Amino acid sequence: MNKRTSDPAKLVDKKTIIYAALIIAAILLPTVFLVQLSANRPNMQKAAIIDQLSSSHLTPISRHPNQTFINFAKNSLGQRFDAVDYYSDNATVENYEQLPSKGYRLIIWRAHSALDLDSAYVAISTSEKDGSVKYDQYMREGKLTLCQITNDTNKYFAINPKFIKEAMTGRFEDTVIILMSCNGLNDKYLGTAQALRDKGAKVLISWNEWIDSDNNDDAVTRLLGYLIDENNTVKEAVLKIPEYASHGLPRSKLKYYPLTAETAGYYILDYRQETSAKTPSTATTAHASKQRTARQRWCLSRNEQVYVGHLDA
Repeated sequence: MNKRTSDPAKLVDKKTIIYAALIIAAILLPTVFLVQLSANRPNMQKAAIIDQLSSSHLTPISRHPNQTFINFAKNSLGQRFDAVDYYSDNATVENYEQLPSKGYRLIIWRAHSALDLDSAYVAISTSEKDGSVKYDQYMREGKLTLCQITNDTNKYFAINPKFIKEAMTGRFEDTVIILMSCNGLNDKYLGTAQALRDKGAKVLISWNEWIDSDNNDDAVTRLLGYLIDENNTVKEAVLKIPEYASHGLPRSKLKYYPLTAETAGYYILDYRQETSAKTPSTATTAHASKQRTARQRWCLSRNEQVYVGHLDA
């Protein structure tokens, strides 16, 4: 008669395998559940503030920091968007290049600009000074230019319509761009606005003439209040912004582009609740009605000067 005997070592090995399998299952099951849950959730809806004017890479004479305005803008955008990204020292050529692929629904672009008198466009400055050879090819191909700000001995790399069309990756997704720079919607220099529109931007809001940095911040503070706190359409909000006179220069008026019924009636949706709607929902309107209507008007101190940029000949 054969008698079976148990091997203690084998029993230990079997128990170890069972315990290991249970541990792996305990780890994998929640992970799979979270992955599936994430896949079923809508993508995070983001906005961005590009604050090139505050960059520490600029010469002090060209810097116009206004942390009060930035804080206000972040808080305003936070009412409608899941996240707000901030660029300043990193307002670089590479990050400008990737902007369309970031999925931003609204961009506040606070930057120096310069006019190209021959090609009828506005160049938008980065925070990077001329001197790097890594952009030589872009310069040769005409995708970048150099922006020189009055009384600043440095020149800064600036993007142009060719850069927007050929170097920027991806496409904007019905993005609202508030371009806080002079002449962004000057009728004689619409090349950059047209290129951004062709790249997928829904609407561009900017100035038709020169604008001081203090007036600029004041105006966009009001604009954000109308667009977000009062839930105005683009046209309603823009028309409420007064004209500004800057140091004897022609009066400047905020405009929107293109002038179509669709862009005129466009709302800034509450993307925390609505991820795909194209018109304001009842939830969005109700949310906006609860927002405060009394707004603080922030601006830079009046003893600061404005420096107008121009392209180096």
